[in-house]
Amino acid sequence: MSNPNVSRFPLILYKRILRLHYGLPTKEMRIMGDSYAKDEFRRHKDATGEHALHFLKEWTDYCMTLSKQLSLKGIAKNREIGRDLDTLAIESLDEQKLLQLYELKVEADKWKKGDKIE
Repeated sequence: MSNPNVSRFPLILYKRILRLHYGLPTKEMRIMGDSYAKDEFRRHKDATGEHALHFLKEWTDYCMTLSKQLSLKGIAKNREIGRDLDTLAIESLDEQKLLQLYELKVEADKWKKGDKIE
């Protein structure tokens, strides 16, 4: 007997992440986070097997990290958002993932400077 919530887990996780983004300190951060999450979940909608498990694990870790960093009224005082990427994890990325990570950094830097995302 399978649990019906298991097949709905990606949708539940996605909605939870979008709700957490409301607690981010700026509207720009929320928009950028929402856009990135939406794009990633759409791209991985039909992922199967080990790839899907890895995708969901990474987004679950993100969700848990952000949950711990937010208070009921947004960012807890004296805390930074997110965490540094593990050097070993970066080294294990293939060329396509490194390019995607670089593009995300470029877009994040645009938001920091007040530029619009294309």
